Formats: sequence, C-alpha cells, structure tokens
Amino acid sequence: MAFFNGLSHIGIPTKDFYKSTELYEKLGFELIDQEDNLGSKVNFYQINDLILEVYEDKTNSENGAINHFAIATDEIDKTFAHVKKLGFKLIDDKIMHLPFFEHGISYFNFYGPNHETIEVCQKNKE
Repeated sequence: MAFFNGLSHIGIPTKDFYKSTELYEKLGFELIDQEDNLGSKVNFYQINDLILEVYEDKTNSENGAINHFAIATDEIDKTFAHVKKLGFKLIDDKIMHLPFFEHGISYFNFYGPNHETIEVCQKNKE
C-alpha cells in the first residue's frame, strides 16, 4: 500500500525567528507561506522540491535541532488507520487540522523506532 507520495517538509524550531528567516532567504529559499500558530510565528520556505517549516520556539528548541520531518499524503484517513494498525506509538490520537495554506492542512504525528517525530501531512484541496 503506497499512501505516501514524498517528503512534505522538515520542521526547524528556532529561538531567533528573524535571524533564521533571514538566513534561509539569503540562501535563496522562497517564502511560500506565513502563519501564526497560537502566537508563534511560522514561515514555510521552498527551494526546488525542499520545503522547510521554520517556527518560533523559545522554550524547547536546542541548537541544531530538527523537530520533525513530514511525509506527504493525499489519503490522510487511510494513512492514519494504516499507521495505527501497524502499532506505532501515536502522538496525536486523531487527525489534526491547521488553517495553513489556502485550504488548511490535515496531519498527525507518531514516533519512529528511535523516538523521532514523524508527521504525515495532507494539504487540503477544499
């Protein structure tokens, strides 16, 4: 069963949001979306097929930390059921939603075998 269709994005927390965003812009990444997540600034940057989610995290981020990577899907409900059936430890007990991008996103997170956070993300079409 192929529910996944590529890398969605890599999530990078930062204590200095403006310094981080300036860096990625200088490197040639294009700002494709700006959001506010409960008072925390979030920017999405893209260069070719690579998308970075740079977000403000003044409490938990460590230097050089990558918080998660996200796998893209077009079948979030089936993918959630499949991951749950495989027995992975879910971080989210249901499919979550955020009003990012034009029609929002649906997503859930689970732990990989090394306790890495894996997000499954679907950009909603409607």
